[in-house]
Amino acid sequence: MERYLSIGGSFLRRQYAPHLLVTLLFCGMSGFFVSFRNLDAFQAAKVMEMYVAFVGILLMTPLFLPEQNQEIWLLEKSKAMPLWKQYLIRLLIAAMFLIIVVTVFCQMMKQGNSQFDGKELWCGSLCEIFFLGSIGFFVSGITNQIVLGYMVSVVYYFANIGASKYLGEFALFQMMRGDYDFLVPMILTAFFLVTSGIVLRERTWKKR
Repeated sequence: MERYLSIGGSFLRRQYAPHLLVTLLFCGMSGFFVSFRNLDAFQAAKVMEMYVAFVGILLMTPLFLPEQNQEIWLLEKSKAMPLWKQYLIRLLIAAMFLIIVVTVFCQMMKQGNSQFDGKELWCGSLCEIFFLGSIGFFVSGITNQIVLGYMVSVVYYFANIGASKYLGEFALFQMMRGDYDFLVPMILTAFFLVTSGIVLRERTWKKR
């Protein structure tokens, strides 16, 4: 356990800290763009789907950042712990912060006398945010290009604004319509993208 904590702590300090700072600033500026007081279910869902959803992109896309440096990649490969285990540690760190952010935003709206189903919104928000982040995670993993991961996930987000009806159960913004049927297929797809990203990355880059 101490070894895992050491690896996670090193990643937090050396590579992840700037991304956490950007996320903190993004969340801290939310008061300038959204309201947390006296919201109904639609408005609360809008806050989570239109604003907080970006947190998934910010926190999950850069998890492969250390290995973009070839020297670090070779160093990580030489260690006794397989790279996939290190990726899982980073994923757990990102998931922990995603849960914290979603919980804090839901609590802020509750304290602002907003009326919505807290459990439903919390589960739906976490599912959508994790799904959106998994897209960036997958793309950056198989291409080793973090910027490309950001671009694809952001493009997917904006594509949903005008073409969500063509994406079926994988469309974002469904909570604003009061529809939560997307939960199971979307979370399963997110896990598939995360797993595939790690597996394909290992198979592709292990040969290098």
